[in-house]
Amino acid sequence: MAKVAKVTGTPSGRYDFVDELRGVAVALMIFFHFSYDLAMFDFVDIDFQKDFFWWFLPRLIVFLFLFSVGMSSCLGHWPQLKKRPFFLRLAKVAGGAAAVSLVTYLYMPDRWIYFGTLHCITLSSIAILPFMGRPILSLIVGLILPITKWVFHLGPNWFSLPHQSLDYIPFTPWFGICLLGVFAFHHGLHKLVVPAPAMIKKSLKFLGRHSFLIYITHQLILYGTVYLVWKIQH
Repeated sequence: MAKVAKVTGTPSGRYDFVDELRGVAVALMIFFHFSYDLAMFDFVDIDFQKDFFWWFLPRLIVFLFLFSVGMSSCLGHWPQLKKRPFFLRLAKVAGGAAAVSLVTYLYMPDRWIYFGTLHCITLSSIAILPFMGRPILSLIVGLILPITKWVFHLGPNWFSLPHQSLDYIPFTPWFGICLLGVFAFHHGLHKLVVPAPAMIKKSLKFLGRHSFLIYITHQLILYGTVYLVWKIQH
């Protein structure tokens, strides 16, 4: 059972649980993309659309990332918006999103990423600001957006292009998950301490604290390695 500790933060305002949660998302992302790359070169046989596990896994990963955005945004900028760090981080994430779009357009023009995870995080980081300090409103909107869309297939449609993107995370309803993170923050979820072996917690914190760099670079390493092995065998 997880427990709430009285003091789990650090002088820098970080909380282990937020980094660990983001670290779980990063670890699962690496596992998923490595599996995807293996399947692409026929090293394994996986049906990513029909096999529930492989269909569910990327959606869980995005959920964890966006939920973390909600909590970390409040940690960093509530009750006072720190303008310089906010805009620096926003520029970094937006730049990463643009780089993902450019690279995928150049190398996979039929499946290029025009609004993926980083794009959604960029826009959500701005849209989330009026909801900080309003946990009830965040909960209501955070539930309405995904439920109306995923359960009842109602609500606004985010823009889409004709081709099938490698990563498409529409702002609505996914922004609702960020708002659930805002609600969770105001109810102290970021203070949770999850008992686990020290090595695992340390590894997850490392992944969580370097999530952006890993997100940007991991596929270059994974895809490149799998391709190299495939090339050697052929």
